[in-house]
Amino acid sequence: MEAPKSPDDAAESTRRWWKCPGIVYFVAAGTPPVAVKIGMAAQTGQNTLRSSVIRRLSQIQSSNHELIELLGVIYLTDGEYPTREAERIERELHTEFEHDRRFKEYGRGAEWFNASETLLAKVKAIASAPESLGLPKNFSEAR
Repeated sequence: MEAPKSPDDAAESTRRWWKCPGIVYFVAAGTPPVAVKIGMAAQTGQNTLRSSVIRRLSQIQSSNHELIELLGVIYLTDGEYPTREAERIERELHTEFEHDRRFKEYGRGAEWFNASETLLAKVKAIASAPESLGLPKNFSEAR
């Protein structure tokens, strides 16, 4: 998976989006976790980190029959393009854990990975725990 394009080659709308705070999130499905979604989002407009994450948890939970749990978040606010950095980190992690991918790359479900001990340990090592950022662990706690 290649890195995001250069800011010089990106449209102005993309550069504006990249300037928003970036979020890399790790969501587990199943208890104990069977699969982990490695995804990213941008904190746009008047949204807070909390509202951005809750919106994303809601979307993921509504299309998943298992209770999902937010395992961790990497919240990026520094630099000129924090969301571009979130894209880069997400792509790097997708490549690192390619061997655990549950679905074909670039297809639907390609952001879901088997919940291997290595992946779960990596999340603990690089991500902030949801409660440390005032975030709910699952959508049912978000109210």
